[in-house]
Amino acid sequence: MTSKSNTRLKRRKKFKIHLLDDEFNSFEHVIAVLTTLLPSCNSIRAESIAMITHNAGQCHIYSGFAPEALVLYANLKKAGLTVSLDRS
Repeated sequence: MTSKSNTRLKRRKKFKIHLLDDEFNSFEHVIAVLTTLLPSCNSIRAESIAMITHNAGQCHIYSGFAPEALVLYANLKKAGLTVSLDRS
């Protein structure tokens, strides 16, 4: 006899991290932090992200699932960057 379970698979929560423009972080600091913490981010990409953030006020820098996104968000905050975390 087989019993059907009424459990549903839980969907993993996806998060987006945005870098926000501020007046106190230098371009050099932002680039150094992004190249260190963001997966597969080189200095050219980090410089591009810094320029987009400066001109547009914010830039989407990461999409991923918990807990990876939450750890990255905490590390970016700890490094002094102004970031926002949105659930998608």
